[in-house]
Order: sequence, then structure tokens, then C-alpha cells
Amino acid sequence: MELLKAPIPGQSLTDEPKNYPWENPPEIVDPEEAIAMHMSKFNDPEVVDNMIDLLDLGFPVKALAESILTASVAAGWHTIDISLIIAPFMHEHIKSIAKEAGVNYVEGLDEPDVEKQARERQAIRARVSEGLADTPQDERDAGYDMAMEALDVLDKAEEDYETLQEAPEEPVEETQEPQMQRGLMARG
Repeated sequence: MELLKAPIPGQSLTDEPKNYPWENPPEIVDPEEAIAMHMSKFNDPEVVDNMIDLLDLGFPVKALAESILTASVAAGWHTIDISLIIAPFMHEHIKSIAKEAGVNYVEGLDEPDVEKQARERQAIRARVSEGLADTPQDERDAGYDMAMEALDVLDKAEEDYETLQEAPEEPVEETQEPQMQRGLMARG
């Protein structure tokens, strides 16, 4: 029945433009400013507390960095391009938070076996969901919200994470002389 809930092809073309934050210009266009914005969020004890709890439950650092950056793009704070630029820094910073807190963290799901990765993600999701379910309603803060958003990343295989993928280097082409135009538009 999930198929019936899917959007109709072309539906996004009929919506009112700029309805969503990511359809507008981003608030931050400089990678250094984006890092500063994320660091200010990491200074919030509520966020760090929940981040440490997630890492302690076995939530992978790579998935946590991905979820934070994806949520930032969705909120319109910065673009995907900025996420790609700052992802390695975010990854390392989350690892340093875990080390400072004395938490044994999981870097990522290292096994190449897709089925085993899926089982590991399911087990992590169950542990984290159980831990978050125990949080009283009045204690659900910004860190709790970040943890809930992070769970969505576990639905994807690690190779599908967007921000930590390395872009293939493309060879730089030397300048070529302009080519003759062909076709109907070239006639003059």
C-alpha cells in the first residue's frame, strides 16, 4: 500500500515554488560559516549529551555526521555542496567528542556484506529507539530531536550516504579551439 502514498510524477512541478526551506537560497554559503554554525550547536549540552548517548549505543559516527548535515540542508541552512566540503571535519569533530567523553564509538559499518550491514543497522536502530523511548516527554529537547532525525539515516546503506562520498577526480582538459556549430541554429 506504500505505492499508493507515493507522489504523482510531476507533482513537485505543480506545487507553489519556494514552499520549502531547501527551495530558497541557503542562509550560509561559506563553508567556514557553516562549520561555525555547527560548532555552536555542538556547544549545546543537550545536543552533546544525546550525541554521546547515540554513539555509546553503537550509532555509527559516519551516519550521525550524515544525518546532521542532511537535516541542515533540509532546514535551508546550507547547500549539499557545503555539506560535502565540511563532512570530513564534522566526522572528525564527532569522533573527538566521543573520545573526550570516553565513549567507545563505531566509525561506520565496516562489513562489505550488505545483509550483515542491514542486520547491524536494524540492531542499532532497535537499541537507539529503545533508549529514546524511555525519554520523558518533558525532557525531549534539541538533542532528542537530533537523535530522532539521525535514525532515518540508518534506513540507507552506508555506500548511499551522500556527504562522505569522495567525488572522483576528473582530468582537467586543456583549452580547445572553438568547434564549428552544426544544426538548424548554426545556420545564419
